Amino acid sequence: MEKQLHWVKAAFSRSVVIMKGDEVVGGMHRDLLVRDVDAHLNGVHIFFDVAGFLVHSVNIHDKTAGDQIIGRIDFEGFNGAVVHLETGEKYTWQRENFMMHEWSLVADKPESKTAQEIIHYDRTRMFLADEGTIELVTDLPNAEMLILTGLFVRNYFLRKRKIAAT
Repeated sequence: MEKQLHWVKAAFSRSVVIMKGDEVVGGMHRDLLVRDVDAHLNGVHIFFDVAGFLVHSVNIHDKTAGDQIIGRIDFEGFNGAVVHLETGEKYTWQRENFMMHEWSLVADKPESKTAQEIIHYDRTRMFLADEGTIELVTDLPNAEMLILTGLFVRNYFLRKRKIAAT
């Protein structure tokens, strides 16, 4: 897995493109008037199934493994989210600042009192297009799925913020 990726979301677009250098290696897409998101990265294809009316929960489906549920995202208001995988692993999504210029996904390990940052994201530009970098801090077998999940949660919170502002 590549340690440094670049992501771009054009203005008014419902899609995010993920690149390694000049090569497109993944992306995310949400259809109009739909909360669910289809995502792929380096051959890993997952689907974020958003359910609920006021309080949302998200099931993460692995499209390459017969659409089986591999995890769940629980939201903690506007402050963060917790990713629970079917394997028992747990990760916390946390923003570094209010404007969401930086955010990260950290591993919650019961044997350690400090969480270990797994993936660090930042937004480097925000004029006509959102774009930024993704840094894989710790290599994991399910890194692609976690990278997509961290990007999904950030975009989910931005959509919620825009809806609340209108």
